[in-house]
Amino acid sequence: MRWTDLYLNAASVVVERQVTVAEAVAAGWYDAAEADRTRQRAVAVADSSGPDLGVAAGRAALRASGLPPADVGLVIHASCYFQGVEFWNAGAYVQHHVLGHGDATAFELRQMSNGGMCALDVAAGQLAARPTLGAALLTTGDRFCEPGFPRWRTDRGLVFGDAGTAVVLSRRPGPLRLVATASYAAPELEGLHRAPFAAGFHQAGPVDLLDRKRRFLETMPVNEVTARNEAGMLTAIKRCLEDAEASIDDMATVVAPFFGADLSAKQCLRPIGLRAEQTLLEWGLDIGHLGSGDQFAGLAHLLDSDALTAGRRVLLVGVGAGFTWTCAVVEKE
Repeated sequence: MRWTDLYLNAASVVVERQVTVAEAVAAGWYDAAEADRTRQRAVAVADSSGPDLGVAAGRAALRASGLPPADVGLVIHASCYFQGVEFWNAGAYVQHHVLGHGDATAFELRQMSNGGMCALDVAAGQLAARPTLGAALLTTGDRFCEPGFPRWRTDRGLVFGDAGTAVVLSRRPGPLRLVATASYAAPELEGLHRAPFAAGFHQAGPVDLLDRKRRFLETMPVNEVTARNEAGMLTAIKRCLEDAEASIDDMATVVAPFFGADLSAKQCLRPIGLRAEQTLLEWGLDIGHLGSGDQFAGLAHLLDSDALTAGRRVLLVGVGAGFTWTCAVVEKE
């Protein structure tokens, strides 16, 4: 979908501290061979909950946007993992602690690592359809911690990092114009991340993504999974670039998921036809995969470092278990 007069007024990322991979290997948390494969240098680690990280990022983004809280009529909080409490609305928590008013719709969105990008797509549609909606606050927040989530060994090829991220989207001109978004899905791949159903959260046990994948690959060959994954991502990218009337060569940079070096190359860079230096891969190797927040974090980094000049465009690529893909093109004003 091509958008008119929609702007990203601010983006933020909140990281509390970093743990080096060298420290993790020395402590026996992380396999040395896996560290060589990922080339990950450090990972963001937090003591705060996912919702509190989202609140911190939301406050920072709203403050940077210059918009008053009263202008925000939509809050979407995206996450991948446990938000600290079961049977509870983390979206309302973000609304309460960032906006402090009830004149907004707030909800949680669970699209896994595509959550932030899906929230952007949904919010753009809401702003285009609702003239009275002033602005949308989109947050992400996850803490991937023991004992429920063994971040260093639950999967291969990447390490999960803790962070809060946020963007503010509105009709008021801002540093980035939203040009286009596009989404695509391959729901037949949802089983790749599905464990046997449990009666309650307390029965589920630690997250073991390797075991889930092994089970699914007994039903579908790995080369077919790879082909469908690649085709889905490229479909979303193609549609987004067509709506933006642009090509991949027009992009100043591409913000793809912050997987490790090897997995990023196999699943994102090579299929798209990119070199590592055309992306934020190197920056991501210092924070890890932030669940739903990689793309918002990347935008915050680009804005904070003043890396874009007027008229330059950025392609954001979201990839989430399910499988879903959402892409966006933004342009520096």
